[in-house]
Amino acid sequence: MTTESTTTTQSTNPLTVLLTNKVFILVLRVFLGVVFVLASADKVLEPDKFAIAVRGYQLIPVELSNLFAIVVAWGELIPAIMLIFGVFTRKAAGAIFLLLFMFTGAIAVMMIRGVAVDCGCFANEGGSQTGARLIIRNVFLMVTALMVMRFESGYFGLSKFFSRMKRAG
Repeated sequence: MTTESTTTTQSTNPLTVLLTNKVFILVLRVFLGVVFVLASADKVLEPDKFAIAVRGYQLIPVELSNLFAIVVAWGELIPAIMLIFGVFTRKAAGAIFLLLFMFTGAIAVMMIRGVAVDCGCFANEGGSQTGARLIIRNVFLMVTALMVMRFESGYFGLSKFFSRMKRAG
């Protein structure tokens, strides 16, 4: 009876090596955070203007649009800051992913309806119109969020710093 030995080899595919590289994931994490800080800034500072964009979608009752606008604005800003500073990064990337999924669904509904509205993405800039370009951009950002969720190692983040302090203290 012969025995075969199996060895596990680490992937040497250059693309895999790049996509899982801790510095590359750090760049993606900070990029995603900065995008969402910029996207949320006007929404947090002027939620009334963002609420008008929310009403344009006609997906939630008008009575809830102000509350929804405030929750979404802060729901973008807080995880974005967490991504930049490397605090609970996988959870923050997951929150950003869920927001992007929701936004993409709303844009798709508008496309199906045949209606183009101000997306409200960067609230007070006059905004982009809903359409396929926004869906493509959101899918790219969702893939980025998924990569951070999957491959984030805590490299150059405060979570590792806090956990070291906790162990030392």
